[in-house]
Amino acid sequence: MSYMNKDNILSEGFFDFLKKVPDNVRKLKLTSTEKKLYKKNPKFKKLVDDMIDDANEIEKLIKQST
Repeated sequence: MSYMNKDNILSEGFFDFLKKVPDNVRKLKLTSTEKKLYKKNPKFKKLVDDMIDDANEIEKLIKQST
């Protein structure tokens, strides 16, 4: 008979849902529907990640110009 101890829970990936949304995406304060889309829809995930990268690039350019 097997049971779920701490090691089994971690190895089964029970907490993987916490890792799906990175910190820079959490800062966007997405709605629950947007978070679900981010986790499930690769096209939406790519668009959000590209938007974050573009915003970071804009910030770098602004800092360089000042």
